[in-house]
Amino acid sequence: MLSDLISSELPYLRRYARGLMGQQTEGDAAVEDMIESLIFRISVAPEIKFNRADLFAELDKTARKRIAALSDDSGIARILNAMSTEERRTLLLTIVEGFTIAETSKILGMTIDKVEDTLKTAETTITHAVSTPVLIIEDETLISYQLSQIVRDAGHTIAAVATTQGEAVEFARNGKFGLILSDIRLADGSTGIDAVSDIEGFTDDDVPVVYITAYPEMLLQGGVGEPAYLIPKPFDPLHVRTVIDQAVLSAYLADSRKAA
Repeated sequence: MLSDLISSELPYLRRYARGLMGQQTEGDAAVEDMIESLIFRISVAPEIKFNRADLFAELDKTARKRIAALSDDSGIARILNAMSTEERRTLLLTIVEGFTIAETSKILGMTIDKVEDTLKTAETTITHAVSTPVLIIEDETLISYQLSQIVRDAGHTIAAVATTQGEAVEFARNGKFGLILSDIRLADGSTGIDAVSDIEGFTDDDVPVVYITAYPEMLLQGGVGEPAYLIPKPFDPLHVRTVIDQAVLSAYLADSRKAA
């Protein structure tokens, strides 16, 4: 049944929409619009069948319509239009959501050759609007090393690597950073979520946060304040690179609007 399919895929539909649109609220609203549209279509044509790829195709179209409907001079429109490239959409579907080339072709309405060509050039064509220092909150040495390498390869610098909530907060009080890359559970029993909450409590800067967790669906239930950027463990380096690019670009364009 469609309701069962939507229920099972809902966390991942939210993840794709949030990643595509760069915001929790806009992404979740796109999912709600898509579901409402599907319910109406099923009510008038109950014989219609949907699979997972069909749901993502519908969501992709819905998200694009929401982007197009926004005022061109609004800050969020500038962010969304800059982020919604074919390369970014293709990367999100293949790397993050795990669709095959053929499935991605169907979802995006592109030929298989086009999808393959887009993936080949995606890593080098993703926009790097600005280089920024990154605060990494991660207690596992190997993972923090991997993340540091990915951050540097993306053209950014490492502001600091904290292994506990206390270390992260201490650095944040005096250091400069434009992005936080944080694990959820830390070895000393503290959490990255608590660390970020403390940091946000004493800073006026709207710094984007990318969370890393083995259970991303736990933070994709549609509640208020859920993160826009989530990376599952074990992670794919290209997935991390893609999400970092999205988060930094979104924050950069938002800051540019405020300064205008």
